[in-house]
Order: sequence, then C-alpha cells, then structure tokens
Amino acid sequence: MPTEIELKLRLSPAEARQLIKHRLLVATPGQKFRLFNTYYDTPDSDLRKQCIALRLRRKGWSSWLITVKGSDPNGGALAQRREWEAPTQPGVFDLSIVTDEGLREFLECKRALLQPVFSTDFTRITWRLERARAVVEVALDRGEIKPADGGGKSSVSSEPICELELELLSGDSPDALFEIAIELAQDFELHPEILSKAERGYLLAGSEMSQPAKAVCSPINSDMSAVDAFRAIALSCVLHLQRNEGGAIAGSQPEYLHQARVAIRRLRSAFKVFAPVLMPAFIDVYAPRWGASASRLGGARDWDVFLSETLAPLEDAFPANPDLAALRTHAETAQGQAQAAARIALKEKEYSQLLLAFLAALFRVEPPTIEQVDARPVANLHKFASRRLARRAGVIERIINERGKMSAERRHQLRIAFKKLRYALDFFAPILGGRRLVAYQASLSALQDLLGTLNDQETASRLIMEMQPEGKSVPLLKGWIAGRKHLLVSALDKELGRFMTLKQPW
Repeated sequence: MPTEIELKLRLSPAEARQLIKHRLLVATPGQKFRLFNTYYDTPDSDLRKQCIALRLRRKGWSSWLITVKGSDPNGGALAQRREWEAPTQPGVFDLSIVTDEGLREFLECKRALLQPVFSTDFTRITWRLERARAVVEVALDRGEIKPADGGGKSSVSSEPICELELELLSGDSPDALFEIAIELAQDFELHPEILSKAERGYLLAGSEMSQPAKAVCSPINSDMSAVDAFRAIALSCVLHLQRNEGGAIAGSQPEYLHQARVAIRRLRSAFKVFAPVLMPAFIDVYAPRWGASASRLGGARDWDVFLSETLAPLEDAFPANPDLAALRTHAETAQGQAQAAARIALKEKEYSQLLLAFLAALFRVEPPTIEQVDARPVANLHKFASRRLARRAGVIERIINERGKMSAERRHQLRIAFKKLRYALDFFAPILGGRRLVAYQASLSALQDLLGTLNDQETASRLIMEMQPEGKSVPLLKGWIAGRKHLLVSALDKELGRFMTLKQPW
C-alpha cells in the first residue's frame, strides 16, 4: 500500500523569497509549476469525518490527477498517510486506484453525493535532494485556499498558503527529512505545521469549527516495545499541543492555553514514566527544555482561573463591592501581561526549533544499554506498565498513611502524586482494560479535580498578596477562600477513603 511520508513547515512570505537562494537548494535545479486543486466531499462531510481527502488536481494547464489520501495514524507534523494517485480527466472519479477494499467501497457509496468544498491554487517549486540511503523532495508552495462557492461560512474569503513540504521519495527512515529541515531552520524561522491544506480548507469553508483540543486516547498497544510506546505517546502529546497553538496565540479562549499546558504536562510526565527505558542523554536534553516551555505558559492560566472561578462568583453576589472591583482591574492587567508573554513564547523561533529537534530525536530514540542505566530488563509492555503504576501508587499510599494532620504541603505533594498516577494510567489504559480500570480512573479524576481546586485557592491567596504588597486585605475574599477550602478538604477526605478501598487495575 503506497504511503506518503512528509514533513510540513510554515514560514513567512519574506523568508520564502530568501529560501530559494539557500545553499542547500541553489546547487540543484528547481522545477516550477502551478497546481490547482479542488477537494470534494458530501454535504454531510462524510469523507472528512473518516479523515479522508479526495481531490482533483490540475497541474499546469492540461494535466489532471485524482488523489485519495487516507487517515494519518500520527496526525502530527510528520504526516504518514496512505495515498493513491493516478491520471484522470476533469470531473472523473476513478476510484479503482484505491487498493484498500473497505475504503474503496465507502467512496463508491458516496460518489453520487460528492460536491466541491474548497480549492487551493498555488505555485510550487521543487528540488530533489539526496541523502545517505534517501531521496527527499523539497517543495515550496505559495498561493491561496478558497471555499468552493467563493464564500463559505467563515468571515475570511481566502487564506494564504506559504509552506515548505519535505517528502520522502525513497528510504525507510524520516531522518533525512529532519536533517534537511534542521539545516534550513538554522537560517529561517520554520515552524512544524500539523494542519494540512485540506484541514485548513475545511475550516475556511465552515464545514467544521475550530475548538480547543483535548488529549486523545493513548495510541499504544500490547505488541509495542516500551520505547515504541513512549514514542507514540510523546507524538500524541505534541499533536495535542499543536492543535491548541493557534487558539492560544490568538487568545480567543483561555481553554486553548490551558490545553497547551496540559499537553506539555503530559509529555513531561511521559518522560518520567518511561525514564528506565530511555537514553539518559535524551532525557537530559529535552526534559528541561519542555519544563522551561511549561513555565512560560503557566502564569496566564493562574490569572484566568482567579478571575473566572474565584473572583467572578463573589462579584455576582456583591456587585457593588469596591474592593472586588479594584482586584479585577489589577488582575485583568496581570492576566493580559501573562497572556501576552505566553503568546510570545509560542511564536518564538526557540519554540519552533524545540519542536523540530524533539520530533527528530523521537524517531531516533533507542533504549539504553545495561551499562548506561541500572534498570531491570523489560519483558513486555504490560509488566513494565504494572511496575511503573505500582511505584506511583506506592507514593500516594505513603503520603496518605503519614501520621498527623493533612497540611497544605502534604496536599500539594498528594496532588502531584495523583496527577502522575493518572497520566500514567491514561498512557497504559489500552493494555489494561476492565471494570476496575473505569472505577479507578473515575476516582483518580475526582481526586485530581478536588486537589486541583484546592491548589487554585492557594494560588488565589498568593495572587492577592502579589496585588496588595502593602499588606492590605479583602476580608470578603479571604473569607470566601477559607470557606471553599473547608468544604473541599471535607470532600477530599471522603474521596480518599473511597479510593483506598479500590482494587488496582494492573
């Protein structure tokens, strides 16, 4: 079955004009041609729902191609799709080219309903570069995307195309793609792009709405090695992050930034869960860099929660309180500054280079040798998962069983421990299964929510002190926070008691 493996990179029009003069490309004659593509789907977007793209392409003035692209199992910057392509004529859908029988039958059933959804019109310059055991096509595309009817449901009538595509023409490893991309990124601001032209076209046509993206189900299976499982999980975390980049930068909804932070948290947790099977050098390089990225996004979320979940309910109850009004003014100013800092962090060249370097390293990561790390051998993924989950559960049990009153510091330790256990359990869920898992995950979720809300109250108290350094206080707000803490601690004690009675699903 033919598979397209390509790396897509975003760049500015000014840099695109300079790119064609780069030392990597000037030595190889480039080919320039114009491509006009029309993408088809049913009125109910049946193809889009199955992650299928169907297009008719006119190359130059008279050459026509039909292309069918299947779903991408990674769904990230490095696209790996099933693809079928053959010559055709305008308006002719020869679906016999699709060798996947189920997919071909699905498309045949939808043939009568097919209609144009959007089009892309761009100029492409291609260069063919050879690397050790690989041939790569570098394609620079510049043009635009338009809804098929000229309008669509979006307020924008068209979107520009300015991107670089690196496609693996021969060779088994994507290393060559990353090598070329990293070399080009030393001189240009290239950002790994996860949205294909088709996805952008659907958004522009209004057949789907952009929303904050949550983490997808863990992509692992029991046949994977521990290293392969880490790679799949890490790729899904990067996908989760990049699905929220645009919204976080635009600042349209706070949830985009929150989900971006969650994605990085999950990725950092994956480093810790799989540490025994990863090269120490790999962890030493990338874990701190992702930690620094998480820190740069953290402040904005704290202010979002303070304004929406701590201050807003009090304002509803006491709308004329001047102290609350003053706090909102201060908090909104701080929120704006933190959001601006987060947007800058996501737009910086350093962040783009981290994504590119990390993706390249992910496809090269190998397990350490016995000499490099003192760890028991991994017999299979299930046994590895059981050991790692038991270790995290043991930390929680020790904290809960400590004598004395549950202090704020112990609750903070417990929150971190539960978060680590929940992420680890989410990662390994596909190879566990069963009713025990469902009940255990539900309890973990409830506990993490309670501990998270308690932490929000502690954060709110800290933010108030930052806004009022002279020692002034707002009794109403302090009383509200204290009351919330009391109720939450009571609920926490009950949920902890229930959790300790559950059987572990591993």
